[in-house]
Amino acid sequence: MMPFADWAGLTGLALVWLLLALRLPYARRLSPVRRAALVAGIYALVMIPVFGLSLAGWLRGMVGDLSITSVLLLGSALIMRLNPAMGGVWDARERGALLMFVSGMALLLYPFALGWGPLDPYRSGYGSIGLFVMLALLALWALRHRLTLLPLAIASAIAGWSFACYESTNLWDYLIDAPLAIYALWVTIKVNLQHALRRKRV
Repeated sequence: MMPFADWAGLTGLALVWLLLALRLPYARRLSPVRRAALVAGIYALVMIPVFGLSLAGWLRGMVGDLSITSVLLLGSALIMRLNPAMGGVWDARERGALLMFVSGMALLLYPFALGWGPLDPYRSGYGSIGLFVMLALLALWALRHRLTLLPLAIASAIAGWSFACYESTNLWDYLIDAPLAIYALWVTIKVNLQHALRRKRV
């Protein structure tokens, strides 16, 4: 039987395949019920090992386990694609706040992890009280500003870390991953540039 940590990690990567499949013209023409059936079938397909390795496992070998934050965003996108009539699960303000948080954490974490300074913020993910306090204060600030996606991502990551849903024992791996960091930085820079251009035109 597959260990839960492996199943959780592979399921996160399976979401990527599911979203790619739902972009196909054939999938877009299906009813919500048939689209859900298609998703269930593709999920089983990408999770079944062929010659010892599944499609989800192949992707996992390339990028590692996705963070809980990524899984939350991918899951939200999957829900929207299963039933486009319901619209987006989160609005632009919610997503923007979360991606801004991820961008800030990426700039804090990855340069030092590459040895660009004497600090090592990654070590705080092994149970630092300071990290928990910072995340708690950030979640409270977000709730005060009527933002729910960011606190949900923080709470989900801490819960996943507490129950050891992944093989990693570091909280940072539940909060952020490299593909998400790249995406968040790209979106944040793009949005800020668009705002700057609009101000110049005004």
